[in-house]
Amino acid sequence: MILCYLFLVPTIYYIGKLLIYFIVKKYGKFSYDGFSAAGFAYNPEKDIFYSTKNAWQKNLGYSHIYDVAAPIGRMIIDTEPIRFYYNNKNWLITFWKGQYGITTGGEVGIYCTSEQKVNKKTLYLPIKDEEMLDMCFTLYKKDKIITKVCARHWWLAVFKLGMFSQPKDLSMDIMITFPNSEMLDAFFKSFKKLHYRKKDYMIVDNTFMCKYKKQHKRIWTRSYFTDMIIQHYNKKNVYLYNKYLQDSIDNNKIDDSKSNKKQIIINNIIPDILKNGKEKTTKETDKFVIKDKKNLILLREDIYPNTGDIKNVK
Repeated sequence: MILCYLFLVPTIYYIGKLLIYFIVKKYGKFSYDGFSAAGFAYNPEKDIFYSTKNAWQKNLGYSHIYDVAAPIGRMIIDTEPIRFYYNNKNWLITFWKGQYGITTGGEVGIYCTSEQKVNKKTLYLPIKDEEMLDMCFTLYKKDKIITKVCARHWWLAVFKLGMFSQPKDLSMDIMITFPNSEMLDAFFKSFKKLHYRKKDYMIVDNTFMCKYKKQHKRIWTRSYFTDMIIQHYNKKNVYLYNKYLQDSIDNNKIDDSKSNKKQIIINNIIPDILKNGKEKTTKETDKFVIKDKKNLILLREDIYPNTGDIKNVK
């Protein structure tokens, strides 16, 4: 496996380097708009990519093999799968954070299957629209906020292009609001098996909150040496992007907030526990409650289909 990385990763790096040179030399400036075909949209105000509700990845579902194969795709990411049984289905809620090629990112995904017996080979399918949950997370790098996102979604994901990070330097404050206490209890029963410290999680009403710092079960395709090799080239690729491509993006620094009238009110969509209200805020919940609404990003398209894109709440 290590020999594979020693030969494959450098090859991908130099091919990528040639492609970058060719694109800039021949075509000059280009736009992020094309990323919509890849299942992502771009917010120029925050310079953040985010997953769309109807991304093509929805058709692929989720399987353990995806995480196993991630390093081959130059993704060095921590993963935390929580499997539980509820309403005659096996459910899976997974947290991810780490380096995705030349981006730093975080994700929360929700999947389920009607199969009564599951294992590592099981293919989980995305949940239906009516099963989506209200979710929020704040992504940090060494305690510095990268971004905050909230949405009713099946796959809440954000990525900062041109940023290099080690997974151990990233953390996420995650909030998930369940439709009822039965589903929350089923999830929490499995979550407790991961042996998180009590100070790193809590429950208020039907909202679960936790601080995700490190994965509790390591993927076998990741090791100190493979991580070092892949991250070495990821860091180089980030350097190439920032040197040659960042200033070649047409809409990289465009602020379209004045022309786009599609705004959203934070209090209309975020569960009570996420509001900075006296009735729900205690000393214990302070570290989880989102107080800085200025930097909060909401995925409007993913809450109200067929409307706008990601917007900053004033």
